[in-house]
Amino acid sequence: MNRSLKDSSEKPVSKLMGTLAITDFAAEVNLRDIAQALGQKDLAVLEKAPGQNAKLARLRVEIDEQVAIEMAKVTVGTRERKRLNLTSEIGLMFEKFGAHTVSIAQLCSQVFRQTKPSRVTEIKKLIEHVVFITDKAGQAFIDEDLSWAQTAVEQSRAADDLYHRIKGDLAALAGSSPEALNRLDLLNRIADETNQILGLVSRMARDVVAFLKAVEL
Repeated sequence: MNRSLKDSSEKPVSKLMGTLAITDFAAEVNLRDIAQALGQKDLAVLEKAPGQNAKLARLRVEIDEQVAIEMAKVTVGTRERKRLNLTSEIGLMFEKFGAHTVSIAQLCSQVFRQTKPSRVTEIKKLIEHVVFITDKAGQAFIDEDLSWAQTAVEQSRAADDLYHRIKGDLAALAGSSPEALNRLDLLNRIADETNQILGLVSRMARDVVAFLKAVEL
């Protein structure tokens, strides 16, 4: 994430928001590293993905434990309860995010082991879009910044357009040799896994927008 957390005195659950920020950052870094490895054909980075993403499951448990502590406080109001519920949902989303990230890394490794080069530029761009959306949506929730959440929603539409363009380009290459078809299958699966993460973070962005707009009412 690119911006620091606001002063802890502004937020009644700053420890929880800090844990969520760490989780968000870890998920972003892991996926960003895969995008870079895809561009540089760096197998070593891809092989580290399972270990790098293992921390997300642990952080998700920490988030739920902290949410439970906050929920038990008699001073928790309706708005804060909604915020805590959304925090728990986002924590689960990041755990799923990590599972898809590992799958992408494994598929990229298979692509690199092909004897002929594959077209990965647009897929790399799609992954980078997802990282950007995650950053904006996560920070928007933590800082309660509606404009950032709306930016995330807008960018998710652009990323969705890119995904469908990639799928169309890959479909156009379908009459190739068996070896080429194997590469196309791998690229399609990478695009689809990335789209699964896009679906998760797009929903998060929309949920954050809805939460922050409700606060304005």
